[in-house]
Amino acid sequence: MDSEDKSIIDQSIASNGACGEDLKKLSVKLGARLQTIASFVPFGSKVGDIGTDHAYLPLFLIQQGIIREAVGIDVHQGPYISAMENVNAYGLQNVLRIRHGDGLIPLVPGEVDTLVIAGMGGVTMLEILASKPEVLQRIDTLILQPQGAESRVRNVLLSQGWRLKQECLVEEDDRIYTVIQFSRSEGHDRNDIEERTRQIVQKIMAYHCDMDSAVEEKKDTMTPTAAGRGETSTVSEDAKERIALYERMMAQLIWQIGPLIVERKEALICGILDETSTNLKRVVLEMTRTDRAQVTAKATQMKKEIAMVEVMKTWLYR
Repeated sequence: MDSEDKSIIDQSIASNGACGEDLKKLSVKLGARLQTIASFVPFGSKVGDIGTDHAYLPLFLIQQGIIREAVGIDVHQGPYISAMENVNAYGLQNVLRIRHGDGLIPLVPGEVDTLVIAGMGGVTMLEILASKPEVLQRIDTLILQPQGAESRVRNVLLSQGWRLKQECLVEEDDRIYTVIQFSRSEGHDRNDIEERTRQIVQKIMAYHCDMDSAVEEKKDTMTPTAAGRGETSTVSEDAKERIALYERMMAQLIWQIGPLIVERKEALICGILDETSTNLKRVVLEMTRTDRAQVTAKATQMKKEIAMVEVMKTWLYR
């Protein structure tokens, strides 16, 4: 934030009199989740905070001199009013504008270059991003904290040409959240992420090569003569299909958690895997109460997914 922007903030706070002066001395405090999101915001950017709630995040960013200005948007009347009251109390209405509306609709193309969308389902986030293309075209950075459908968010945005710059897990109040930053020009493109995923899958499969007899069969097909030439003997089609299935399932799990997160072997992954395994086992237990062929087949598939979770846990924390 430059001196002119800082001067505007100081003048705005001062105009509120004693109350403004009292609040000027107080810094907005963020929990771990919003603090992590704030750490992803580019310095000097203009932020659109979609679903701003009480406007704590943009207030914090402006107070800390991280951003120049912001627009906070909320579709719900209650949070919109709360955000307005907070901004007015801090005297920051000249640099932080609060609007009542749905997603990107209240934004004018070009007035912000960074979007923050947090605490919503991943599918809802994608719908919001698609709601006003002329606004999205002028955005350089996306900072998302989806609650569900994380894999779909990564897949769709990477397919649209966005680059995955960074992602991490953060824990708050016994819940684990995913924060993802996409950029127009920096970070990893889809091909790079797919290659990194492939390499992780290979490492996991190599480490846990005895997870299934199919993998054992693949390993055992190496004859001394063929191995010396870097060749393999024929693997049965059935074994190839099972190996390919394991690799696809592991890749899907990696995309759900986050390729860069798995690559770093973040400690909080264990919590996600435990929760995933518990949820899958609960569903499988319910499925065992019926003998319908379709349900039984689905239960068998989910048991394989549980096995993949356990394999990843073994690899991560060996």
